[in-house]
This record gives sequence, C-alpha cells and structure tokens, in this order.
Amino acid sequence: MSVLEFKTPGGEQISLAIRQVLLAGYAGRQRADVEMHATEMRRLGVPVPADLPVFYRAMPCLLTQAGTVDVVGTDTRPEVEFVLFSWNGRRYVTVGNDQFDLAAERHGWAERSKNLCQKIVADTAWPLADVIDHWDKLELELSDGGGLLQCGPLEMLLEPDKLIELARCGGDFDAGASLLFSGTIPLLRNIDPAARAYSIRLHDPVLKREIASTFFLSDITGPRTRHDPQGQGAALNGFPSDKVNMR
Repeated sequence: MSVLEFKTPGGEQISLAIRQVLLAGYAGRQRADVEMHATEMRRLGVPVPADLPVFYRAMPCLLTQAGTVDVVGTDTRPEVEFVLFSWNGRRYVTVGNDQFDLAAERHGWAERSKNLCQKIVADTAWPLADVIDHWDKLELELSDGGGLLQCGPLEMLLEPDKLIELARCGGDFDAGASLLFSGTIPLLRNIDPAARAYSIRLHDPVLKREIASTFFLSDITGPRTRHDPQGQGAALNGFPSDKVNMR
C-alpha cells in the first residue's frame, strides 16, 4: 500500500491509501489512435497484444510524488497519461507518467516492464465533475529539454466511465482504493534514450489552468544522480525545480 497526498482547487487536502494500481494500454477511443500507438511500439520491437485495450497491474509501492523516478537500466521510456481515483465518493483526475522498461517489453514481458520503473503522479487533482462537461478539450503533454514529445486532447483516449467499465470487466477493480492510468497518446517525435529530465502536464483550456510535474530519471544500477533531493531549487535541463504548479 502507498499513501498519496493531493490538493484541489477548492482547498481540499486528500490523503489516499492506494492498494491497487492499474495501467491501461492501447486505450485509444478510435481505432486509428490505437493503431498509431501500436505501430510506434512495433517499431521499437515490442509485440502488441491481440486483444485491446489491456490492463496491467503495478505495485503500489512504485508510486511517487517526488522529483526523481527510479528506473532499472537506461533502456526506459516515459508515457504521459491522465490518472483517475475516487475519494469520499467523488472521482478525481490528475496527471501521471507510466514509465516502462523497453528492454523487458521487447521480450513480451509487459507487466514486468511496468514494474521495473516508478510511476510519478502529480500532487494536484481536479474533481472530475468540474471538467467532465468539457473533458475532450483537456490536453496531455510530455516534454523534454528539446520540446514536446507528446501532445493531444483527451478525445483521443477512452472516456473515464468507459475506462472504469473495462477495468472492472478485467478483474477485481476497486475504485475506492485504486489508481487507474489511462493509457497514452501517440508520439510527436522519437524519445532520446539519453534524456533524463521530463515534464508532464494536464491542461484545461476552458478553465485556463493546468496540473504539471517535472521529474528526473535515476538509474539505480548506475551512479546516483538524484535531482535536488533537498528541494533547494536546482533546475532540470531548463525545467524549473518546483514539482507541481497549478494556475
């Protein structure tokens, strides 16, 4: 079990005990979106499951809200996703990164791949009811020091109700003690395997606000190069050191 802390625009302070983490894959709303992501993965040498979407389990102990994401080895890739959870009978959305191990995925070990990397989740969340009327206009972004890697509206991914319905069909999904990652959107350009600093963002163009988080990858098999562990204001390849901002 892991405990995550969130703040909301209304001033709520949420402390959430997570007992289950589900990671959706190939969860595009349209067949073309699914096939685009599947093509990307095949180009990387990753076998694509026959039945889509898929849901992988990850260990809750891998969740983090710190500025450093531990990985095993350097052959690893980020994926920006929206993240759903429930608290006190209400649903919330935030943004997270489903980091995965590419070497393991190439062997067809997708679930092992997911469990070789920490999963960063922002520490700000919005009540789902506040954004559901304009859900499709929300935008996900992943950036490195060179600019955008992923950018697209949530209309490219399954809606929250459909995602939760499919998660429940796949097993013992407990919405009250789970984080559900949405699956990701297609890439705009190839990811530099040497990149270590990233930024993820969930942007609301209607209410003019965002949830954002920056993080630095740390390979636990190599020299320890953790980012600013005391929070003293170092920068990540051009990204500011503040972990989460909301405007």
